[in-house]
Amino acid sequence: MSTFVFATAEYTNKAEYNRYVELSTPIFMREGVNVLGNDEGAKFSGIDGDKAILLEFRDHAHMKAFFALPEYQAAAKHRDAGANMRMVTFRRMPAP
Repeated sequence: MSTFVFATAEYTNKAEYNRYVELSTPIFMREGVNVLGNDEGAKFSGIDGDKAILLEFRDHAHMKAFFALPEYQAAAKHRDAGANMRMVTFRRMPAP
């Protein structure tokens, strides 16, 4: 069952965050992560953010394995240097 990650990014250093995007995008594509949303024009209510991101992983194990990849971990250092992130993970609702 799909696992989703909804994240907001609040930029602290846009150049560092852009470097993260440059490094991580090919990893997302190669590993079969679906980027369902990626919007700097998102409207927020009650939370801070400059960008909203919605990712879909095949399942929870796929998500955990992806975030543990050494190559992704190296890219994530730029994300952490460039933005305050808030993330929520949740699973797809099963069909009735």
